[in-house]
Amino acid sequence: MNKEYQTVGLYEHNIDSYNKIKKAYEDGENVVGIVHATGTGKSYNALQLAYDNKDKRIVYVVPNNSIIEHIKEIINNNPNLDLERDFPNLEFRTYQSFVKCRSDEIENIDCDLLILDEFHHIGAPIWGGRINILIEAHPDIKVFGMTAYTVRDRGTAYERDMANSETGELFSNKIQSRYDICDAMMDEVLPKPIYKTAHTNLIGIEQKLEERVLKMDASSDEYREYMTILNDVKRRIHEAPSIPKLLKKNIKPNGKYIYFCPPYSEDGTNDIETIRKQAMEWFKEFVPEEDIVFYTSTSDMDDHGKSNRDAFYNDLDLEGESVDNKLRVMFAINQYNEGVHAPGIDGVIMGRGTESDIVYFEQLGRALSVRGDTYEMFNELDKYSIEELKEICKSRDIPVKEDMTKEDIIERLIAPVVIDLTNNYDFIKELENNLRDRIKEVEEKGNGHNKRRKLTDASFDIEVENQDIYETLLDVMSRLTMTWEGYYNLAVIYYEHYGDLEVPMLFKTNDGYTYDENGKINLGRWIQKQRETYKKNKLSEDRIVLLQQIEMQFEDKNEFRWNMMYEYAKIYYEHYGDSEVPDGFKTSDGYTYDENGKINLGSWVERQRQLYKNNKLSEDRIKLLKQIKIRFENKVNILSWEEMYEYAKIYYEHYGNLEVPAKFKTNDGYTRDDKNGEIYLGSWIRSQRIRYENNKLSEDKIKLLEHMGMRLEINKIIHFGWDKMYEYAKKYYEHFGDLRVAARFRTNDGYTYDKNGKIYLGKWIQRQKEFYKKNKLSEDRIVLLQQIE
Repeated sequence: MNKEYQTVGLYEHNIDSYNKIKKAYEDGENVVGIVHATGTGKSYNALQLAYDNKDKRIVYVVPNNSIIEHIKEIINNNPNLDLERDFPNLEFRTYQSFVKCRSDEIENIDCDLLILDEFHHIGAPIWGGRINILIEAHPDIKVFGMTAYTVRDRGTAYERDMANSETGELFSNKIQSRYDICDAMMDEVLPKPIYKTAHTNLIGIEQKLEERVLKMDASSDEYREYMTILNDVKRRIHEAPSIPKLLKKNIKPNGKYIYFCPPYSEDGTNDIETIRKQAMEWFKEFVPEEDIVFYTSTSDMDDHGKSNRDAFYNDLDLEGESVDNKLRVMFAINQYNEGVHAPGIDGVIMGRGTESDIVYFEQLGRALSVRGDTYEMFNELDKYSIEELKEICKSRDIPVKEDMTKEDIIERLIAPVVIDLTNNYDFIKELENNLRDRIKEVEEKGNGHNKRRKLTDASFDIEVENQDIYETLLDVMSRLTMTWEGYYNLAVIYYEHYGDLEVPMLFKTNDGYTYDENGKINLGRWIQKQRETYKKNKLSEDRIVLLQQIEMQFEDKNEFRWNMMYEYAKIYYEHYGDSEVPDGFKTSDGYTYDENGKINLGSWVERQRQLYKNNKLSEDRIKLLKQIKIRFENKVNILSWEEMYEYAKIYYEHYGNLEVPAKFKTNDGYTRDDKNGEIYLGSWIRSQRIRYENNKLSEDKIKLLEHMGMRLEINKIIHFGWDKMYEYAKKYYEHFGDLRVAARFRTNDGYTYDKNGKIYLGKWIQRQKEFYKKNKLSEDRIVLLQQIE
């Protein structure tokens, strides 16, 4: 290590970047930035700059208080540094703190050097505007910024690259050093991970399939075939690694881990307390409960969260007793995604699924940097012979291949374990491929990085458990079609062909509309059974709704239509919490927009308002409509879309998600105020989902909301970004040679139809065509789609 930087503790890559920073200032630059990957120690550049300018008034701005806490911890743990002595004029602030300040208060802040951590945040109009006030009030101010990602609102019409050389942003042409995750791995600043993932819900899938099979004729060939397959699968499941087995295999009984929890909460399913309880049951299978210590840190825990983090960092329990020989697990929500590293971690458990590559790689960055000083660990292990290193691996139960080099074995010893419970598999493969391409590029050019040791093997240790069983269950699922839903699909075909459901009792068929006395499907008897089940009050509400969609009549015709429409309106109300049905809203299920839907719920609701105003609505019906809060008066004025979007961004930046409660009201974007809040943010978020389903939300607005990870599908169907959907469209094209995708086509792999598939490819293709007709599809996306016809 260069003696000049020993006090703060810069390593080689930090020194390279810091020398560039110094030179830029010496050459007259007032604004300097660096773009370094998560986990590579960007904050050490800022600390060195602050240390070298201790006589200046310095304002250090970060996204959240956890980062301030982390930076102070770095200083306090460095025997060469003292916060008050070495940083006497340093003031920490969050970006959010500027929002509450008046312009004159910001102008009066005494500042010679402004440090902006995660500087892409200033792309937000509110935060960026406040920072600009501070900079403009101090003509001689020096600005230093650092981030892993320079782009805000990526992939949208409002995308802002805060370092774009052509757009005049604060850091345009000001980046002095770029250092990505592949650079860090090649320089061994970050190790390659040991990555373990598994399909873990196999028992639940098998049980649901078995329930279907047990309803079949036990003497049929199909029954015997399916039960043979499922009995074999059941045996294999019990022999296959479960989550506890996966954890036991990869977790050290005295190790230290971070568990990334989902950012939104559903009580009893994925709230943090339920996750903790479930995890305790898993860990108890191989570690005594008294030797397990749990910690929790979320954005709303304040001092209690800090107490948990302090105890976790220092290997203490919450009573202050040492637990460094026990299993320690920190359950965190949005606490380690930006700028915060916990020391001495053995690995991470990914319990948070994400469509955002930024969120994923931020979490992975925490995992790769958790083992502390990679340089020092490598140098220490390098002192051993290859035989001694193999013995160390054996003692730690780390598998070693005979052809491994000494460097390969050391990499394995210092690699953190990443246990992925959410199947974010595509991201890690993408990183592996990028690293392989980078190594090849350096080898071909011969003038790449100056490396202490040249990395030649890009392969990660990736293990996916239970893949074969999962694929077998998918195959059975796709073949089990003649359940209630199977009969219903044939009833839909009959209705579409004949216009009603007056199916003769003895009507048999194989295709849904052609009578066949030898047909395997007795559709007439099934229809009659549904009427009988309804009269006995044993037909579920969701099945009643489905049958009503194809005009199944259970009761007298004179009240049928109104009561049917009211039931759809009630479903809409129960789903969304209000009856603000958009004009022209058509549906087939009461809450999902369908342009071909036979239920024009929007027009019906508006008709009830007109009847009410004309005194033509009976008291009984008015009473029923009031129960679902039908609004009979005119709408009140609301803020513009852009104004509401800014409040949504404040909520996202505070909570890390846009799962806004339906009745959430606020005045500042993140504080809930049910009594006096004038900003109906929950209602607005819900309306965006409805407009999205209605195809009335522009592509630009969709991109903006997607960038914040907003779930646009109303029913919490997994929503994939445009680029990922395009990849599935390519797979369909490559398989079938065209893009004539049926509107109802669903899939999991891009080309195999699956009525329960998570990929709504047909609907997505349809939406692209509609955007194109309305001139709302960007040129670059048009070109991409034309490439696959």
